[in-house]
Order: sequence, then C-alpha cells, then structure tokens
Amino acid sequence: MRLIIAAVLAGLVMFMWGAVSHMVLGLGDSVMKQVPNEAAVVSAMKTNITEPGFYFVPGMDMTHRGTDAEQEAWAAKYKEGPTAILVYNPTGENAMSPRQFAVELGSNIAASLVVGMILMLGAVSFSRGVTIATLVGLAGWLSINVSYWNWYRFPTNFVTAELIDQIAGWLLSGFVLGYILRRRR
Repeated sequence: MRLIIAAVLAGLVMFMWGAVSHMVLGLGDSVMKQVPNEAAVVSAMKTNITEPGFYFVPGMDMTHRGTDAEQEAWAAKYKEGPTAILVYNPTGENAMSPRQFAVELGSNIAASLVVGMILMLGAVSFSRGVTIATLVGLAGWLSINVSYWNWYRFPTNFVTAELIDQIAGWLLSGFVLGYILRRRR
C-alpha cells in the first residue's frame, strides 16, 4: 500500500512540476519556433500528406532495405539538406484536452510506480531514494533526449531544457518516494 500511495503522490508532484515548468517558467516552450509562411506550409501539407504519422525529410521507404544506389542517393540528399522531422495529424483536436492531461498524469504515476519498485527492492534510505530517483531521470534523459539530439538533430537548447525538466521533476518526486518508501528500522 505504501508503494501505491508513494507512486500516486510522486506522480502528482511530477505532474505539478510539469505544469510549473511549462506553463509558468516556459521551460522548453521558449525553444519552439513558429513556421514562417505557415499558411502556405499548412496548405502544402494538407494537399500532399493524407495519413497521420512520423515523417522524415529527406524520406526513404523504410519498409525494405534500399539498394546501394538508393541509400547513396538518400545520403547525398541528407548531406545537402534540409532535414526535418514532422509528427503529422491531418485533423485537429482540442489543445490541452482532459484526455491529454489524464494520459500525462497516468504516465507520471506509472513512472513513479516503477521507480518506487526500484527503491523498495533496494530497501534504501531517504537520501539514497532521492538520489536514485534523480539518477533514473538522468538515465531516461541520456537514453532518449541525447539520442534525439544526436540522430535527429534536435536543437541543443531543447535538449538542455529537457535535462533541467527531467532532473528537477525526478528530484522533487524523489523526495516523496524517498520519504514514503525509505527503509524502516
């Protein structure tokens, strides 16, 4: 029962930190840019892209391994630029919908549950619990965001903002997890 209570409370703390970091501090949001001539770009997308998906420019058919000539042609286009990633949805939806908030909160609680399990398996003290939770956040950032920066060329300032967001969020959640799940004498 302690684990469930700790996970829910730590997940709520993570969720509240996310609200503060994005809505009050603007961490991460300040690095997003508006597309110049957006109306023309959106019109071209609506005309040419009909399916939702994850698109990469320059594109290559990833359903099969291309020939050496196709791979060389793609590499030349990549080297010449431009390159882009597009997460595309041809239809809109409400911004910041209740469903999105619920999924975010659920994922924060689930992540806190996993970290809580790690802390319980280690039977750690409060300070070690906080340290381990923070290190889990750092490990997640290293394995996901650094890869995005490296392979997909995510902007350095975006990846840095994510580092701050993850470390602070897991530090705060770690205080809750570490306190509730600390080894009892």
